[in-house]
Amino acid sequence: MRFVLATLALMLVACAAEPEAEAQITKSQINTAVDEDLSEIIRNAEGNSENTDVSNACDTKEQCDALLKKYRSDITIISDYESPKDKYIRSLALPRLSCQGIVKQGGLVLCQTEPNAKVEVGRSENDTYTQTAGPDGRILVGFDRDEPNAFIRVGEQRVDFDIAPRDYDTSRIDGLPKNMVSEYTEEELTRIRKATALKKVGFASMVEEIGFENGFIYPVTDHIKTTNFGAQRILNGDPKRPHFGVDLAAPTGTPILAPAAGIVSLASEEMYFEGSLIMIDHGQGLISYYLHNEDVMVEEGQRVEQGEQIGTVGSRGRSTGPHLCWRLKWRGRNLDPELLTEWPTNG
Repeated sequence: MRFVLATLALMLVACAAEPEAEAQITKSQINTAVDEDLSEIIRNAEGNSENTDVSNACDTKEQCDALLKKYRSDITIISDYESPKDKYIRSLALPRLSCQGIVKQGGLVLCQTEPNAKVEVGRSENDTYTQTAGPDGRILVGFDRDEPNAFIRVGEQRVDFDIAPRDYDTSRIDGLPKNMVSEYTEEELTRIRKATALKKVGFASMVEEIGFENGFIYPVTDHIKTTNFGAQRILNGDPKRPHFGVDLAAPTGTPILAPAAGIVSLASEEMYFEGSLIMIDHGQGLISYYLHNEDVMVEEGQRVEQGEQIGTVGSRGRSTGPHLCWRLKWRGRNLDPELLTEWPTNG
């Protein structure tokens, strides 16, 4: 058997160097070599010394995997075979694609494919974009508050996500100063524009390494949740955009912890609505952020680990009491950070 494989290897080298010699290698020769090797593996696995028909067995024998991978370079020669065995061999040359996580509005999945693979992510065939998987083949996909459906595709491999819809609360806050809701002076508008520009810089961070691994921890250990993610906001009786954060009430000065590892992409105390704002890039566009902090204890560009203190709870900006507004975005989509504390139980 080693002689057959060695001979085939030499033939393949000759084919690569001299195209006119390609006829020397026949599909039958390669298939025979594969059959002989696979038959031996299957016989050993089953304790059967008799000849074994491998044309169907390969689809169900994990023991074949290691051997079949040796033939990845031969896929182009035997790709038109249609037996189950040949389909299995051919499949080894395709990018692998699998995902796990939380498939619901505001959720996130972590997918595995080939290193640096080009990955297409879309809501429909007319609404897609392409990104590159990391050097380890991992890629994140998030689902917006009102995401109806989504899919991810690598080559011929595709995973469709059946996204579970959610019901959202209504959150009413009255008694806010008008300059925090709808009426602004020119000076206040200048401050708002400056804060908006700072946030754009924070969101533009594109750390490749995924700091998010096995879910989030709560950034405030002892808290009372006062507002859920996605609640429809009504401020001073005026309907506004949905609340894309989770509000965790706690006394002023309570430590705020990084829910997962990442790089600080913004640490500012010059925000208008947020008062002060910390952003952490957890990799591939997954950015968590923390509003109304009393103290900011990190600097931009600093790496933080899960559980490391980044600030303290406060009530700065548009706030009616000490609390942390905890938010999460992935490439412009608003995610529910609290869902990730359940990872991967809802995957």
